[in-house]
Amino acid sequence: MNEEHEFNIRQLQRALRILHKNGEDIPVVYEDGIFGPETERAVIAFQLQNGLSPNGIVDYETWVRLMESANEYIQKNAEPFPIFPYVSDEESSVLPDEEGKAIWFLQAMLIAAAEKYSGFDGVRLNGKNDEATRSAVSYIHEKAKGESSDGTLSKATWNSVARLFNAI
Repeated sequence: MNEEHEFNIRQLQRALRILHKNGEDIPVVYEDGIFGPETERAVIAFQLQNGLSPNGIVDYETWVRLMESANEYIQKNAEPFPIFPYVSDEESSVLPDEEGKAIWFLQAMLIAAAEKYSGFDGVRLNGKNDEATRSAVSYIHEKAKGESSDGTLSKATWNSVARLFNAI
């Protein structure tokens, strides 16, 4: 048996295990790379459930349907993919009344924080460092650094907002 053949059997067994673990009526299969009686029984069970000829042979149609079914379970049960918005040094400094990509993310974080904390009222998602956004930025800057601010979004303020957002 060559390595590619063993890999395909392991991939087949992995897909069958995924379906078994997710409640499908398929016998348990171990990923050993050997197409033995347990694997054949699981293939037949899958074929019966999916209206395929229950012969235990993994032909093209069985393979495709099995992989699609396993991938559906993987996608359905996968954790949502997190985002990590990065703003460059140039983008992380936004003066009052300026617009910028960082302001969109900042406002979204401030709106989320407003559901749990006070001091962020009136922030709207508009991409502009407007009065409400500056007021919220100043509030955070004062709380985090103990200093007053004119509402300019700086890297230090961005980091304070990001830490607050991650805390909630």
